[in-house]
Amino acid sequence: MTVIKKDGRIQDFDIEKMRLSIAYASDDAKAPMTDSDINLVVKEVMASVESLETQLNTATIRKLIIDSLIKYGFTVVAKHYSEN
Repeated sequence: MTVIKKDGRIQDFDIEKMRLSIAYASDDAKAPMTDSDINLVVKEVMASVESLETQLNTATIRKLIIDSLIKYGFTVVAKHYSEN
């Protein structure tokens, strides 16, 4: 699976980048998430991503992450994630 970046570059999808960006957002929000929390969000996003296309843009992935964070009650983290 590949990702179309904002500047048009195409990169391979990297699940670790997603994990790190969620962890950074939780740190910024002063609302630490456990590894289990992050894995729960990542698992849901991956299920959604796999059912979509083989090439996604960053905006689609970002929306899926925000929606999942909100679904699991991490609204403060979702707010910080959406601002960065």
